[in-house]
Amino acid sequence: MRFIAVYNQFQTATSVGFDSLIDALDFLFWGYEDNELTPQGVYDALTDESIPYDHAGKPLTVSNLEAIRSIAITYLKTSYRFSGLIPSGNVD
Repeated sequence: MRFIAVYNQFQTATSVGFDSLIDALDFLFWGYEDNELTPQGVYDALTDESIPYDHAGKPLTVSNLEAIRSIAITYLKTSYRFSGLIPSGNVD
């Protein structure tokens, strides 16, 4: 998973990973439209870049790029730990 979609749901920031940017953006679009999610943006794990989310060309919130990155990195570390790819003692 390369692209991490970061969003708020019930005032809690969370994220989910995707292999393509289109899938991550599609998730945020439909999450906002149908599931009351507040999209923040997408983090690209390969390039270490955060992209704020615009819904139909308009920003929904003032997205902090560093916050998007931090939430996504935490998600990646947790995902790798639970998948057994990284032993829990090696995750900073």
